[in-house]
Amino acid sequence: MASVWLVLVLWIFVNALIKVIQASSCAQIHTPASVVLAGSPVSVSCSIEDECPLTKGKDFRVAWKINNHFAPSNLSYQESNRTYGLIIPSLLDTDTFIQCAVCEGENCQIVNGVQVKARYPPPVPQNLSCSLNLTSKRFLCQWDPGQEMADLATKYTLHIFSVMSKKVLSYKYVIPVGKHFHLIPRESYPLLLKVEINVTAVNVLGNATSETLKLIPLETAMFDPPEINGIEADAVGCLNYSWSLGKSQQWLTIAISLELRLKTVNNRQNKELVVPFTKKPRSKLNVCDLFHGTNYSTTMRVKYSSLSKWSEWSEWSDPKIAATVMKAPSGSLDTWLKVDDQNAQLYWKPSENFRANGWNLFYTVESMEPKKILCVTQESHCFFNLIERVEKVYLRATNAAASSNHTEVPVYRNRGLGSVSCSSNVHPQSETSVEIEWGGTPTSLSVTGYVLEWRSLNEMPAAPLSFTLMDKNISSTILTGLRPYQPYEVSIYPKYDKGIGIPCTLVAYSIQKASSVAPVLNTREYSNERNGTIRGKQSLVVHQNLNGIEMMLFVIPACIGLSLLVFVVFACFGKHERVKMCLWPIIPDPANSSIKRWTTTDSMQGMPPFKEDKEPVLVYLSHFSLLDLDEKEPFKSDYVKENQWSHHIDSCDESHSSFQTCVRCDSELDRDSVPYATVLFDGPYQNHSSCPPPYVRSESTQPLLGADDPGSPPPYENVSPRGSVSKVQRFTAFPQNPTEENEELWEEFPMLRSLEITDTDHI
Repeated sequence: MASVWLVLVLWIFVNALIKVIQASSCAQIHTPASVVLAGSPVSVSCSIEDECPLTKGKDFRVAWKINNHFAPSNLSYQESNRTYGLIIPSLLDTDTFIQCAVCEGENCQIVNGVQVKARYPPPVPQNLSCSLNLTSKRFLCQWDPGQEMADLATKYTLHIFSVMSKKVLSYKYVIPVGKHFHLIPRESYPLLLKVEINVTAVNVLGNATSETLKLIPLETAMFDPPEINGIEADAVGCLNYSWSLGKSQQWLTIAISLELRLKTVNNRQNKELVVPFTKKPRSKLNVCDLFHGTNYSTTMRVKYSSLSKWSEWSEWSDPKIAATVMKAPSGSLDTWLKVDDQNAQLYWKPSENFRANGWNLFYTVESMEPKKILCVTQESHCFFNLIERVEKVYLRATNAAASSNHTEVPVYRNRGLGSVSCSSNVHPQSETSVEIEWGGTPTSLSVTGYVLEWRSLNEMPAAPLSFTLMDKNISSTILTGLRPYQPYEVSIYPKYDKGIGIPCTLVAYSIQKASSVAPVLNTREYSNERNGTIRGKQSLVVHQNLNGIEMMLFVIPACIGLSLLVFVVFACFGKHERVKMCLWPIIPDPANSSIKRWTTTDSMQGMPPFKEDKEPVLVYLSHFSLLDLDEKEPFKSDYVKENQWSHHIDSCDESHSSFQTCVRCDSELDRDSVPYATVLFDGPYQNHSSCPPPYVRSESTQPLLGADDPGSPPPYENVSPRGSVSKVQRFTAFPQNPTEENEELWEEFPMLRSLEITDTDHI
């Protein structure tokens, strides 16, 4: 089955190939132009070969296809026996594929084809401009080519035309393909004469020419900033300038346009003054009608002509500062005098017509009757004392040249007149300005004007007072120049013919906005970041964007630590005695104790528990043992030896009823130990009238301590030289009166003194 399909495919392919070969050798197609102007007619001819297998011995006809669609029959015709033609009246498509086909009946076979392109002439070059570089003296012209066609090459030609001394100069420059500018060399143009320039674009379908520029090359030049060489104040209110062009253009000697820009330095007159000139380089420039004694900063710029649309101003030169000649200050000063008894406060500021005409001004306040200078200062206020008969004071300004005329300041002592209404309104205008409104002046008195004064409440030390004078017909004003976000105290005073009214005082704020910086938790002084007056403040801190890992790292250790703390507290309360013994165990002190308190329970406190349960034993403290003798049994040294030293220490003698507890020792160490000494009692412990028991020295040959033990105490010796035991002294009886105790009895036995029994009620 597969072989059948393969044979079928090969048959179809071979058949198609045969038809292509037959068709390719059947006809020749021809058109006068493969690229035509869009909208123009197009003719195509197709010549059928005599040996064409598609037509030999067959009845055929020729058909045309345009972009794979059969052309109308009225567009085709037969030129000769085997030549056929096609005419398209107007070709609009940019790319058109025309094919010739041989048809037998309804079966048509393409025998040849051709592609025809419809294109347009080049667009007109736009925005032609030219500029002169005075340094290199090259004249650069450039233009916008418009929408170019990539498959059609467009060439440009630059034309420059001028008339010089009745001689026509014409130059033509062919521009390389792809470039849209050209540098015209210096010899091809005059510098100061008018020239005409245009550009022509050409392709196979036509050409287009730009508009013609008519200009003087020099007026297209952009000059370097000029240089101000010097300034002289040669007359009152005038400055005289010497100047030159930049170094690369100083060869020019023609007249050009200039502008001087003057601005006062550190002065109230900040309005710029621009003065135009048309001068040749190195000429003098004189500017007058300036303020006297004022520092001016001056810059300069130049261009070829102020009337030419092609000329451009240069950059401004570096500034130069010069001062005009000084003269006496002119104009008046605005004043505000406040009098309280004999204390006077005078404030002043320049009025609109005041001119300092100099610098380093100082002010003098004086009275004429009596003739007295009250103060001389460079500040804008002065405080002084006035006597009662002074009705006017005079203020004058002085600079290095001279003094101004006096400004007369009347002294108003009557200050109890009517006030304006205190229902004033405050309307913030901006961050540095606020509008104040007032009204309700008394009708019984003639108001001549108002004084509005203000000062900042946040400045330390107190801010200087500012004021303004207003006409009586004004009931509102805008205060400007305020510091942003600061509260101001504002007072409005009405002025009368013979006095000053009671002020209306209020607090004003400019426009505020939200704080730009959040308050921190530590205490500090807030300043400009408040952007206004803080009226309410939150002390809440919100932590956001904490992820789970950070919370686990913080919470888990905190919980573990808290659990351990609770466990330790409960353990301490539950095992109070054990904790107490671990921290501060009880250690008996023989020097501060008595035998009756050396019980088994007390002495075992602080000792580690035994592994096995054992009977409480008597602990030998300081290697002493106690022995109670029967009343009938005589005291003999042999008894001591046999019954005390030699008998097993864990035996229990029933005859000794005074002992409440049998002494036992299970360890080998305890069996081998030997008491250091024995205290014998010949009567019951409760019997205070019996004689004190004797004290004898041990006659054991076992060494008490190692020979090399430096801490071994010296043995107690209280034996007669004859060594008889019967001669051993006994403890003397205690006196009946404790106050009569004989200290000498204890001096021989300092260690036994600690065994003194003072209370035996519980033994």
